[in-house]
Amino acid sequence: MNLAARRFGLGRGQRLADARAQVPDLLSEPHEAEEDLKSLLGLCRWMERYSPWVSPEPPDGILLDVSGVPHLFGGEAAMLQEMTRRLSAYGFTIRPGIAGTIGAAWALARYAGDRVEDLPVEALRIDGESARTLRRLGLKTIGALLNLPRAALARRFRGETIAENVLIRLDEMLGRRDEPLNPLNPPSSFMAHRMLMEPVISSEGLETILTGLVTALSRDLETKAQGATRLLLKLFRSDGSRISLPAGFSAATHDPRHMLRVLKPKLEGVDAGFGIDAMTLEARETGPAAVQQYGFTDDTGEAALEQLNDRVLNRHASGLVALEPVASHLPERAERPAPPAADARRKGPQPLSASGAGLPRPLLIFQRPEPAIVLASVPDGPPLRFTWRRVTRRVARAQGPERIAPEWWHLAEGAAPRDYYVIEDAQGRRYWLYREGLYGETGGSQPKWFVHGLSS
Repeated sequence: MNLAARRFGLGRGQRLADARAQVPDLLSEPHEAEEDLKSLLGLCRWMERYSPWVSPEPPDGILLDVSGVPHLFGGEAAMLQEMTRRLSAYGFTIRPGIAGTIGAAWALARYAGDRVEDLPVEALRIDGESARTLRRLGLKTIGALLNLPRAALARRFRGETIAENVLIRLDEMLGRRDEPLNPLNPPSSFMAHRMLMEPVISSEGLETILTGLVTALSRDLETKAQGATRLLLKLFRSDGSRISLPAGFSAATHDPRHMLRVLKPKLEGVDAGFGIDAMTLEARETGPAAVQQYGFTDDTGEAALEQLNDRVLNRHASGLVALEPVASHLPERAERPAPPAADARRKGPQPLSASGAGLPRPLLIFQRPEPAIVLASVPDGPPLRFTWRRVTRRVARAQGPERIAPEWWHLAEGAAPRDYYVIEDAQGRRYWLYREGLYGETGGSQPKWFVHGLSS
């Protein structure tokens, strides 16, 4: 119901037929609770401009943990005024309340008063039956409950739910009992926030603000010897919408230059609409970051490669895949395509050999080994000459063999051990060949040869 309906004496829970008899020209719409919840969640995401700890309180409330935040807005009173002004401009009627506990803030927002002791017992967030019982006993305000023995309250109002337990609700309001806030997003320990006096539309202006956010966040991370592996940049438009730009890193970093090189390209395609009036940069995932001492050059080779990997993945992640290791001895089964990994340096299982050392792996491994005709020393010597793709090549050098056997459950399928060789032809080209089977085995069948990869 809106305010006009309340002025006609209508109340929530009233039958629609009775309401129409009381107000014949009443306008009504079917209630869509799911759509209301979607709108409430959207408003919660917009409220993250004031705090990263935002939780919906259906059907018409929002809870924020603003610990350490009000000074960014000039104090608690100024923050509430700014919040009320913005939401009122969007057509919302807001009744804010701020206190040291969730219960006290909830009560002050819904019941007029400056002190929780003067508020009615309904402000405890208890059910209707418990509130009526308290009033029949002459206990109409929260202050009246404070003088009662705790044991009496616990014995008289001992319900199965929290809403029926007056003592628990009283302790939560007074801060004697912890009440966790379950935010929409996991809370971030590292965050930089910037409110703007006037909306910013130009990319140059957004980059300037981003530079300040990155500098502040990297300073906080470095102080705690932490680095970010995943960042989330939020841009709040003046029309109430929000843009979220994620960024990931191969290794934990608090280098502001590297963060800027990754984040700035994401601003190129941003539609600022009527302007951006707030920006937030959060470190959603962090890890220990080693403090690196640089020499005459800015970066070591490894760090430079990691940073190049970060810039490429964050700009073109949708078109890239990584190879994820699979626990298999056979090379063609030892990896599979997967989204780019968060840690590009992780190493998966490698094909094993009988000696445990293994031959060098080629740069290119074929998805399916290609058959070849090979002339080799009998019974298990290296190749001397081979024909592959209709071209005969003379072997100049050979290294091997390396025995690679399939998993035991594949032996029943007829799979045989393989003997791999790294060979080099007369022109200096290198190949990775293997022999499946041995010469002179029982049955008289000749072993099969395959080319499995190419090396530089």
